[in-house]
Amino acid sequence: MAAGTPQLLWPDRVDQALLDEVVSRIVKAVDPERIVLFGSHARGSAQPDSDLDLLVVMDSPLPRHRRVVPILKALAGVMIPKDVVAYTPAEVEEWQGVREAFITSILAEGRTLYAKNPS
Repeated sequence: MAAGTPQLLWPDRVDQALLDEVVSRIVKAVDPERIVLFGSHARGSAQPDSDLDLLVVMDSPLPRHRRVVPILKALAGVMIPKDVVAYTPAEVEEWQGVREAFITSILAEGRTLYAKNPS
């Protein structure tokens, strides 16, 4: 395999080893503050066709929809459906107290997979 070519992973289930690999790839790609698993995998109700829902908290001057591009590139070889959202730390702080905000439900139900500065 050529240098820089991501290893392809064809998992039949999402387990801790796969989550560790996903976290490793994201950390190398964007040096995030935090990575949170949310959705059915975080709730323990995932089905075989469930996607992997991830929140990545990272500093970035880019608009939210563009922030995920380097993350998705890093995860390109992980052959499972995934939905990644990226917020800046300031956006998380701004919205986390708003009950109807998407970020509030993510943080309420989510499972932190990585924190640069665990508290």
